[in-house]
Amino acid sequence: MFKLYSLVLFSIIFSFCIAAGDVGDKCLTNDDEDGMCILITDCAVALNDIRNRNYHKYKRCGFKDITEIVCCPQKPVDRYGETTRKNVRVADIECKKITDVVIPPLDLHIIGGDAASVGEFPHMVALGYPEGDGYNFMCGATLLSDSFVLTAAHCVDTIDQIKPAIARLGVVELGNAARNNETDVDIAEIIVHPNYTRRFKYHDLSLIRLSKRVEFSSILSPACLYTSQQDPTVPLTITGWGKTSTTRNVRSNMLLKAKVTIVVREKCNEDYSMWRKLPNGIAEEQLCAGDPQGLRDTCQGDSGGPLQALTEADGHYRVVGVTSFGRGCGSPVPGVYTRLSLYLDWIESVVWPQN
Repeated sequence: MFKLYSLVLFSIIFSFCIAAGDVGDKCLTNDDEDGMCILITDCAVALNDIRNRNYHKYKRCGFKDITEIVCCPQKPVDRYGETTRKNVRVADIECKKITDVVIPPLDLHIIGGDAASVGEFPHMVALGYPEGDGYNFMCGATLLSDSFVLTAAHCVDTIDQIKPAIARLGVVELGNAARNNETDVDIAEIIVHPNYTRRFKYHDLSLIRLSKRVEFSSILSPACLYTSQQDPTVPLTITGWGKTSTTRNVRSNMLLKAKVTIVVREKCNEDYSMWRKLPNGIAEEQLCAGDPQGLRDTCQGDSGGPLQALTEADGHYRVVGVTSFGRGCGSPVPGVYTRLSLYLDWIESVVWPQN
């Protein structure tokens, strides 16, 4: 946090445009668009500029004590431009909207720990299945927009045909089985990938439409999708409320995180050879990742959750894959994830059809 305030003070020295006003006053930005005078610590686009360039170019309205007040745009800044928009993926455009208005967590990570911090993974969702008078949270998911969630197809197309009824959002501590109207949203529609079949382990992907639009906050916001066709070279992170023991049916009530690394397809195929549900072996649409020592792994209850990485300098995770299946838990054998970069056309057509 000290570093952030140092950067904020640094930006004060290098900001020369003045638009006189107090917090809450309307103003015009450098592009003559509608803006509002707010504290720089509340202006996501200015903070992103500071992180990337150590200064910002937004007009200054004044000061509150020693904190600068800037003329912050009231809508996300479109940095693509109309001439290049057609060449940019819809998922990247939507991601830019997120990174422009949502401030990533600062100093929230627990060094060397497995417990996730509040707001560290604001896109993490738990799917609740009806059980008695409450719900059993058996799968994870990822918030993609204010009304859509991404998960695994096998989480919504189960053998017993029990489907998730609610999505619990914006929590780190899962809580009890009773419905919580502050965190739980009904599921309105389940859209399974058209190529998925329960018979095989391929195309294990599903989208869920929520019954109402959710409001974003510091602890609840969508994730960006990883759109590159190249595997990320940075460490990957798995998150979930799944089993924490290989010998006992014990699930975590706290959101847990762990680091894993990508395992090349050839090596992964050796570990999953002769599987009846993988007649073509590990497909191009799948991604393997794990811990060579078998200490960190996804397990039952983590299915449908994100495999994510900090691939950009903006502090926001990009979701690379969706947890699909594995061979046991806590094993040197890598887990298998659905590779999202090859499903972007389908995801975009459902989540952002207007684009």
